[in-house]
Amino acid sequence: MIIIKRIKGTIENTIYDALSEIKYKPQHERVLIKPCIPSPCRVGTPYIASHKITAGVINYLRHQGIEEIIVGEGPLRDYNRTFVVSGYEKMCKEKDVRLINLHYAERRGIAWDYGEIQIPSLIFDSEYINIAKLKVHTSTTVTLGMKNQMGLLRKEDNKNIHLLGLHRPIAALASVIKPNLTIIDAINGEQGGPPGKHGHEVQGINLVICGTSLLSTDATAARLMGFSLENILHLSIAKDMNLSIFDDEMMGVPLDECQMNFIPLTDHRKIYNLYYHWTDETCSGCLGLMAEIRATALTHPWHLGRFIRHGLLQRIDIFTGKPKIIMETNGHIIGIGNCMLDIASKHGIPFVPGCPPRAVDVLRKI
Repeated sequence: MIIIKRIKGTIENTIYDALSEIKYKPQHERVLIKPCIPSPCRVGTPYIASHKITAGVINYLRHQGIEEIIVGEGPLRDYNRTFVVSGYEKMCKEKDVRLINLHYAERRGIAWDYGEIQIPSLIFDSEYINIAKLKVHTSTTVTLGMKNQMGLLRKEDNKNIHLLGLHRPIAALASVIKPNLTIIDAINGEQGGPPGKHGHEVQGINLVICGTSLLSTDATAARLMGFSLENILHLSIAKDMNLSIFDDEMMGVPLDECQMNFIPLTDHRKIYNLYYHWTDETCSGCLGLMAEIRATALTHPWHLGRFIRHGLLQRIDIFTGKPKIIMETNGHIIGIGNCMLDIASKHGIPFVPGCPPRAVDVLRKI
């Protein structure tokens, strides 16, 4: 069962009504809610799931008689700041629910297609609710409920999924970890922009998608964004794995009345004459490094001088992951991150080690 619900009145009440309409009933006495809050983004930005949606879920669960509710996420960095800036710490205190960092959670190993993977033990004896955000992604085209599950993993397993090929491992993870409920926050969203530019907010969507099948819910959200599922590799693989993408009854706003055309992200980002390239093997550590490089340069005069002198007056190409081709440019080429070691050695280009490297070390190579 899937519902596309237009937000009317408060977000919290809309969520409550949506879950009532699909007759969602938790099957466990304890509930783990895993929202998408990977980094310290302020309330209302299109990069994190709104704390108001989570609050609406908590209200519904309480009405269903659930007393033990836990909100958990494994942020990429700045753990405490992420919970504060996103509004989750305050909301959880007001609702009297536990907010935990999944990086510190007790774990249990389970078998999957690539051997064994460590998952928070809470998953196995709790109702599990996955709250994702309507966003595009550099490597997976979209980042919805399936990719949001990577926030359950240890950092080393998260990185390994990228090295294993990213798309099939995401589908494989969905075959062994299945939420009881998946919610996509489509209040607003993130799409791409001009080549080389970062994502841009899509405002005024004012929808929420709820479903009891992870893959059906993701497929619905992807179609709402205007993407062909054949071009979203992890969803296509999941479909081939017979994980039942299109078996659910649809309720609420008809899909053809709210379908949009999101612009995908490119495989590089450009700031002035600095080009930052990535591949499927580039994990979130190196993907997030571009912003850190810029921030470090702006707060350190010596690095700022080098950044201006080299990043403005000549072209610099920074490569991450495992690019199949190192393009010839008229500028300076740098390889960063341990994934680039063999390629940098083969091409004889300057290399900055680390997983991820420090921004200050990258700036010293510029």
